[in-house]
Amino acid sequence: MRDDGARSVASGPSRPSTLPATSPPLGVVRRIRGAFYLPRNAWILTATSTVWSIGGSLSSPYQSLYFYSLGASVVFIGYLAALSSAIIAVAELIGGFVGDVWGRKRAIILFSFVGVANGFILAFVPSAGWLFLPVVVGSVAGIYGPLFSTALTESMEPAMRPRGIASYSVINIVPSLFAPYVGGLLVERFGDVSGLRVAFFLSGVFGVLGITWRALTLEETHAPEARVTFLRFWRSILRESRAAYHAAGGDVHRLLYYAILSAFGVGLTASFSILYFVQALGVPAYEYGALVGATSFVIMLLLFPAASLAERVGLKKAVVLASLSVPLNQYFFTLAKNVDELVAWSVVSGTGTAFLGPPLTSLQAGIVPRMIRGRIMAIFSALPLLASIPAQIVGGYLYAIAPVLPFLVAVPVFVLSLLVLLRIREPEHLER
Repeated sequence: MRDDGARSVASGPSRPSTLPATSPPLGVVRRIRGAFYLPRNAWILTATSTVWSIGGSLSSPYQSLYFYSLGASVVFIGYLAALSSAIIAVAELIGGFVGDVWGRKRAIILFSFVGVANGFILAFVPSAGWLFLPVVVGSVAGIYGPLFSTALTESMEPAMRPRGIASYSVINIVPSLFAPYVGGLLVERFGDVSGLRVAFFLSGVFGVLGITWRALTLEETHAPEARVTFLRFWRSILRESRAAYHAAGGDVHRLLYYAILSAFGVGLTASFSILYFVQALGVPAYEYGALVGATSFVIMLLLFPAASLAERVGLKKAVVLASLSVPLNQYFFTLAKNVDELVAWSVVSGTGTAFLGPPLTSLQAGIVPRMIRGRIMAIFSALPLLASIPAQIVGGYLYAIAPVLPFLVAVPVFVLSLLVLLRIREPEHLER
């Protein structure tokens, strides 16, 4: 889980405060915290992520358009996405191990700042030939991704995780209601390159604010193990990850296969969506931003109903029901030809995303034993990313043949992932 708007228990789990206001600013904060399930550390991660996401939501929906406008071909964009996935996969395996051995906080703060710096690098990259630099730097920041997810879920009571993840998502999604539209206006006003340079610079500014706040307030959620030497550290990564995988059990394996197949389908399409909208469908950038905002609004409205559904029917059933919409929605997207049809698609897309997110994250955390959770969550991030590498390269070539082709090819991949998901059993108990 990344929290920059881009492409997500030292203190122990606790209930949110419901104390009355003692002063207007503090009272507002306490009222917000009382309306959601967000223990202290989860609240800090949520609030700081939301600040950073203001800038990220201005720029990240248009990254491929920015690369294309700098002179990158669609095939080159596919290779850049594949390079990013490869680096992030390795980085997140390292991050999971570091988090289990050294604790979560240090890596989260350090590599969050690396991600912030990348916003400034993107703002000043001179041409397509320099795009390797921000791709590499931004991907290295992925070390903190699984640690962020682990720290967030470890702050919550197991039975309350669906509601807690929904609370995080509702607040964190607020910037994406309006910021993508503002980013589109910057593109329309100043052009693809100049407008997005401003957007990426603002991403860095908001990132500095949010991550500085995080560094000052976040608490450690995991007592670190003994330190290891540098050489032993590198030798241990694959061995420890392999051992954690074998100890996790069959349902964790099947959930991992589902994540791998889903990532392959997403890899075929994700880097080319904005180009498809602008080039193939002729949708202006600001209208694309408005569609992203509409999707986010639907997600925000439905996250708590999604959490309630998961609490009533069980995590596995909730994930299966939400996953049914993915291949259908992908197919309907290929049929959309005008803005009205795209609005309908965005509503359906937002509905599926809202009902899938909280139960899926909770299912991952709930069926994995606590002592190996950091490593397993890293595997859940790394292996799907590795699977997306060939998909992103193939997607670039498919788009060059016909813009709609990668979106069509993704449909049967999502169907296969759903069939794998059906074999997972409902967990009898949730790991703390």
